[in-house]
Amino acid sequence: MTSRNKLLLMVLGLGLLAAAGFAASRLLPLGEWLDALVAWAAEVGPLGAILVGLLYIPVCILVLPATALTYTLAFAFGLWPAFFATVLGATLGASAVFLLGRHLARDLVAKNAERYPLLAALDSVLDEKSFGMIVLVRLSPLFPFSVVGYALGATRIGFWRHLFATALAILPQTFLTCYVVAGLADLSRQLGTEAQHERGPWELAMFALGILAAVAVLVAISRRTRAALQARLEGASA
Repeated sequence: MTSRNKLLLMVLGLGLLAAAGFAASRLLPLGEWLDALVAWAAEVGPLGAILVGLLYIPVCILVLPATALTYTLAFAFGLWPAFFATVLGATLGASAVFLLGRHLARDLVAKNAERYPLLAALDSVLDEKSFGMIVLVRLSPLFPFSVVGYALGATRIGFWRHLFATALAILPQTFLTCYVVAGLADLSRQLGTEAQHERGPWELAMFALGILAAVAVLVAISRRTRAALQARLEGASA
């Protein structure tokens, strides 16, 4: 089998995984299953959040959007359990996808590096400056989380370097996302019960201001990351 055919086969396989995940999300009652799992896990406590967070592994492998899972964790378990469960689950999911990409595509990239100087240069740059590049790519909302994992697995980047860079990169956005969602969940519970009488309007206003500030930080991180990543890529290609 030629290298081109192998590449096409891998792309087709990745597309089939994504299509299978999309079809499952449409045809199967995944939302109801997730709600039932979260309800059970909530009775277990913080350990239940970790168990739900492990769903990131199949979600990443099937190239499904994981944001809804983060929202569910933050809404059901609160800030810190959701934060730790998301970081653990997303890191494990990213590692699983990275290893799959390494197994499926690394040999193909290595064999063709000599034939395509640009590919060899890109592979070398990712190895020499990989930690910072991984952090920037993981921080940027422009790149799908799972697809990045498959692509990085095809390069010469080491597994542990990828693991630590990914874990570091997802910390700030995960914390801010969980903070915003958990805060909104708490606010909705406050407004939906008699508890809102225990908090004055100024306290609620400051709480809402904190959520808006967290959203603003998320936007600022995304914009700065995009600019920094573009500068690094331009420097690498120069």
